[in-house]
Amino acid sequence: MSRLHIVDTGLFVAMGQLSNNRYRAIRRFARQNDITFVLPERVHEELTVDDSDVEAPPVDAAIDEGWADVAAPLDFSKPIVSRAMDGVQRYIANADDRPADEVEQADAALAALAVQHLSAGTVSEVYIYTTDIAAGEGTETVLTSEGYGDSVTFVNGFRFLEDLLPDDS
Repeated sequence: MSRLHIVDTGLFVAMGQLSNNRYRAIRRFARQNDITFVLPERVHEELTVDDSDVEAPPVDAAIDEGWADVAAPLDFSKPIVSRAMDGVQRYIANADDRPADEVEQADAALAALAVQHLSAGTVSEVYIYTTDIAAGEGTETVLTSEGYGDSVTFVNGFRFLEDLLPDDS
């Protein structure tokens, strides 16, 4: 079975810099399990801000080390990709009680990337690692409505990090 592991901005922010135990734990997990974490383009754009006042998370180091990669652009000519993106934006908007046009597109891009690969048959399982509960639950809900409920798993990014670290970290 082929699997796709999609990560969001929040996970990279939570793991911190190269010297951080959380960063090293995720890198070790990826290497030990032969996983490449994939970032939607919009997530990569969020993580690579060009601002000297902001210490950007080391996403490019993870890419250079080979355990993270940026996905190809989303194919919005496929209606299912657009539906997933719109559906997750609406789900998050309802969960957070705000207009859908105020929801970050990077959050909805997690679902769009997942359904793009599932519908094309390039993967049979998708894991969504996010620190945004509404984005994770929204992705599961929307992809279930598209017939992929058994193929998608939301992984709470904060719990994932906690589980990787020894109790004394």
